[in-house]
Amino acid sequence: MSKLGQITCECETEVACCTALNTEPIDTVLAADLAEAFHALGDPYRMAIVHLIAATGEAVCAVDIERHLPVSQSTVSYHLKILLDAGLVNREKRSKWNYYSLNPDRIHDLSVAMGDYRDRVTEKT
Repeated sequence: MSKLGQITCECETEVACCTALNTEPIDTVLAADLAEAFHALGDPYRMAIVHLIAATGEAVCAVDIERHLPVSQSTVSYHLKILLDAGLVNREKRSKWNYYSLNPDRIHDLSVAMGDYRDRVTEKT
């Protein structure tokens, strides 16, 4: 499990060497949730899959995704499962084919998290 906790400076110097952290640590459940999603996006093939699905704006058949990637069908299936498990894509069965679409709520949650970090950084500049 996570080792996140309150971060404190333990220096015993007269010169301030550490930045004061005026915030609570991130909730461990939220941190794990975000980490899972960003880990899923941390692979070039999975990013390519997300890009392909996003470019269409609608559900895409797994076969069509496979045609656009230089890897085997089983590798594409593996990457789609990682994205599905992380909640980044939805799967819909149509006859014998699986169609994948982006999960807009999950994408929104990640955008909000990164937007919050961006806002904190730009406030300082």
